[in-house]
Amino acid sequence: MKQTICSVGDIIFIDKMPEDYDITPLKNIIEKADVKLFNLENVLSDKPLYGSSYCGGVWLLAKEDTLDDTLKFGFNGCSFSNNHTMDYSYEGMFSTLNAAKKRNLPICGAGKDLPEAADYAVIETENGKCGIISLCSSINDAARAGNPSDTLPGRPGLNPLRFSTVYLVTPEQMKMLKQISAATHIDGRRNRSRLGGYTPYAPEGCFGFGDYVFRESDTPGKCSKVNPVDMERTEQTIKKALTECETVVVNIHSHEIKHDTDDEPDDFMIEFCHKCIDAGASAVIGTGTHQLKGLEVYRGKLIFYSIGNYIFHSDSAFCMPDDYREKYRMPKGLTPREMINIRNQNNTRGLHSDVNNFRSLLPFMTFEDGELTGALLYPIRLDMKTGFPSLANEEETKIIYDYLCEHNKQFDTVMNMNKNVIEVKLK
Repeated sequence: MKQTICSVGDIIFIDKMPEDYDITPLKNIIEKADVKLFNLENVLSDKPLYGSSYCGGVWLLAKEDTLDDTLKFGFNGCSFSNNHTMDYSYEGMFSTLNAAKKRNLPICGAGKDLPEAADYAVIETENGKCGIISLCSSINDAARAGNPSDTLPGRPGLNPLRFSTVYLVTPEQMKMLKQISAATHIDGRRNRSRLGGYTPYAPEGCFGFGDYVFRESDTPGKCSKVNPVDMERTEQTIKKALTECETVVVNIHSHEIKHDTDDEPDDFMIEFCHKCIDAGASAVIGTGTHQLKGLEVYRGKLIFYSIGNYIFHSDSAFCMPDDYREKYRMPKGLTPREMINIRNQNNTRGLHSDVNNFRSLLPFMTFEDGELTGALLYPIRLDMKTGFPSLANEEETKIIYDYLCEHNKQFDTVMNMNKNVIEVKLK
């Protein structure tokens, strides 16, 4: 059986679609696929909500009818585990899930408890079923869904992917850290808690300094590992989905980076994606940092470490709790957008000033009997004023192609460009 899957990246859809905006070129490509996915990165509600005491950077809320406009592109599946899922607490999360359900849109990644949030959604097509799974690694711990216990129901929230990081320092640097810790008492309360058995000690051979863990090494740096509990749960969900679905797609939303720029995945992210494919996933699609990252052909399947944005209105919030004004020490009486303009210095800094956040991909994959047999990438250019997408022209396609070739080197991924389309060579 032949099945086609396409996906776009993050959708933050708050402003109205311009009257002269033509969705037809993108819609024509998306509707050719059996499975058509997107990641929803804002909350949906037509009524005022309580803003959480934390957010994914800014509190993102849109009117419910923006989902209707989103679906005009032809999408039939949605992931919803990301750093904005819980911007408006449980009520905002449930409002968004209900908006999707009212429109018969399969959605995954959040729910009334962890079993529901971690479960896969099924997209039924004429060419078989596809299961979709959604996780997020860039979260406040309070956003994490929880399992029920013998005495209490589970906690609503999103499907988390936790990880641990160890920072590598030279012996001389370690000596300095221990001296600073002793002099400042940064770990005074934590050490008391450790003595009482309430807080675990740092792993053997490591030193805990505040919220961070350090280990001596000849070469400074860092290494991260995926949380084994979250990894096993995801592997089991993939295997469960494969009992009724021909394909399974995992969406992982991650803002973590290896070094100092947004274009390289962290160690745990690569580990996670490989293990998903090992468990039987048909593809892993990363979103989160708003920029493109490299892609990898692993065991004949595709891993997209980040495919970027599709609709990008992160600076268009029309409501926010007072926490935002307080955080940036702004005077009372300003609208949310006026405060955002002060913070980003009228679009001269921040996400909306970087053209790299307005370049993305629309992968289009073909599977035959569960095996990947073809992969085309449609480069996309978002308008930096409106945040809406269009197919990239040949010049912009070449920029994206060259960018990907450079970032694919660590994965030995080979591609060809033919005018406005990029083909991935499968191993």
